[in-house]
Amino acid sequence: MTAALLAYYRESYAVLWASAFAQAFSTAHDHHAWLLGPSGYLLSVNGLRFGLDIHIHRPWIADDLSGSLADDLSRLDFMLLSHVHGDHYDEAMLRLLKGAPVRWFIPAFFDRERVLAAGVSPERVTWVEPGRTYQAGQLAITAFESFHVKVPELGYLVETGQSRLLFPGDVRDYARRLPDFGPLDCLFAHVWLGRGNAQNLPCEPWLSGFCDFAVSLLPRRVFLTHLFELGRDAGNLWTYTHAGLAADGLLERDASLQIAIPRIGEALSLI
Repeated sequence: MTAALLAYYRESYAVLWASAFAQAFSTAHDHHAWLLGPSGYLLSVNGLRFGLDIHIHRPWIADDLSGSLADDLSRLDFMLLSHVHGDHYDEAMLRLLKGAPVRWFIPAFFDRERVLAAGVSPERVTWVEPGRTYQAGQLAITAFESFHVKVPELGYLVETGQSRLLFPGDVRDYARRLPDFGPLDCLFAHVWLGRGNAQNLPCEPWLSGFCDFAVSLLPRRVFLTHLFELGRDAGNLWTYTHAGLAADGLLERDASLQIAIPRIGEALSLI
């Protein structure tokens, strides 16, 4: 399946990207999100368009999008970043958009000199601290410390007035608990079931840990993402098999949950 999926994305990614951006900038798709990679998001909320960890880390994607990449991303109102790993952060994106009127929300633990050396105007950067809430138009964005363990990471609660969206990021320590955010409309949960453990089905005890952690956040709808990071080895490649195990485990804990396993480019309603 991995080879077939890679072939499909190599053939179709530019079309999926163009469709996602066209929909995002249409009024009919306000309050929607689109997956642009295993864990990179495009969102259209309250008339604002923004990205979270949008990155282009495969040369063939940059080549396929070379005619539209800068123009499309320059239309965004702002970008949120979570941490420095290459499947979330792309320094080339900073250089590409250095002259664009895009506002950047960047965790304060990033290397500031390196960020600014990429050409981003300091006036366009908000250095984000955990525990603080930032305003972007009608949106309230609360940053919090996530539990990646290996590197510092921020997660985000985005409150739109119509929905409450939680992006915990690449959580690795499921025994810890995030702040009490109250009930959520949408949880974007990154599937991770133990380092090197992808082929040890059913991936316990991490599967139970993941499900307990997700349910504790009181979501109404769960989007299971962070799948098919095709540069990973087989022991660390999360697929629809793992997402299916997670979906079953979540429903065993709360049968009322709405669960989706989105494909790249698919419009996801947030309300």
